[in-house]
Amino acid sequence: MSQDPKAVAGLVADLKMLAAFETAADWREQKAMEAAFSAISWNDAAVKAALPEYLAASSAERAKVDYAFNAMVPRPPQDIDGRQAVMHTWIKARMFSYNKAFPFQFNPYSN
Repeated sequence: MSQDPKAVAGLVADLKMLAAFETAADWREQKAMEAAFSAISWNDAAVKAALPEYLAASSAERAKVDYAFNAMVPRPPQDIDGRQAVMHTWIKARMFSYNKAFPFQFNPYSN
């Protein structure tokens, strides 16, 4: 990767917008929900490319990503608005691209 992917900044920004969306949804604040949804990194080419790969991946390939995502976002999407589930999938696709480039290591004792 010749360019700085800004992986941490992109992930944190998307997680912030997910939290903002969830908070706005709890209060039924439509404008705040729309603002948070719009602020997600929808134009990130790396995530766009990883999304179909994530969706087509086997359950074994997705397991690490889902495990890491669920550690950061323990609640499933609420039924209030389908956009929250879309945001979850987008962030998982982002993490899938990271795992593909730099495989996640969850065992502190492995080499």
